[in-house]
Amino acid sequence: MPRYHEHFVAFLDILGFKSLLKDLSCEDIFSIFEVLHKKANGMRNQNGVEIKAYDYIHHTILSDSIVLYIRSDIDDAFAALIDICNKLQYSLANRDKPILLRGGIEVGDLFYENDIIYGNGLSSAYLLENNLAKYPRIIFTGDTLKKGLKNTKYMFVDMEGIMRPYQEDDDALYYTDYFSPDFWDTDTLIQYYDRLLGVCNEQLNQAIEEGLRSKYLWLKKKVERAIKIHSSVAEYYRKRTEEKQETLEYNDRFSIYPQQFNVEICEVTPRGNKKNQ
Repeated sequence: MPRYHEHFVAFLDILGFKSLLKDLSCEDIFSIFEVLHKKANGMRNQNGVEIKAYDYIHHTILSDSIVLYIRSDIDDAFAALIDICNKLQYSLANRDKPILLRGGIEVGDLFYENDIIYGNGLSSAYLLENNLAKYPRIIFTGDTLKKGLKNTKYMFVDMEGIMRPYQEDDDALYYTDYFSPDFWDTDTLIQYYDRLLGVCNEQLNQAIEEGLRSKYLWLKKKVERAIKIHSSVAEYYRKRTEEKQETLEYNDRFSIYPQQFNVEICEVTPRGNKKNQ
């Protein structure tokens, strides 16, 4: 007999999916879903202990919507779920052309069997994403976090550590923090942040819709905050900004008579090197 069970449910939306359908081939779109499928089946050991919660996370993909769900009575269920959400965000955002996710995580009743899935948990997660997420973030409330921490057993250090995988936002909602992956080296982080800042600047230079601008202003703010946390990365961006400013001052000083003094105007490449024009 069908019956409900309480689950943690994440409802995720792929932003800009209509544009992806126009710009990418069927094979390229399929590769995105392959990433989603592989990351949703991730495994993990914590201090030598296998986190079994990953075995119980289910997922359903329908066009631009992804649903992840796991029973709430399983140890580390919530911790494993937000870890999977983070990995999905990392993987899709760290592309030449970043793909961003928005979503909501809720706790509530759910029934699923074969291709049938329904329940208050799914409806609540969808409404949270649709009404409150607003930015490229996956959010949950303080009550959901409190419920999730109750059965967090082996992953407790990760959940509450300095580099914990979630943060509280300005609107008192929590979001999965995909901006500070502590397992990446400096060069990989710089590449990641350059990609995110690149898409922010591209959109902010052309977007005239307030809602769209607010999304990328939020994203840029979070990336800049993450850069400050990683000292080696922050030092790189500081030097790059200084070199760019020096180049601008140099060009400005001599641009009015470059031929008279036989001076070459130059620009700064993404890695901070000067290139003659």
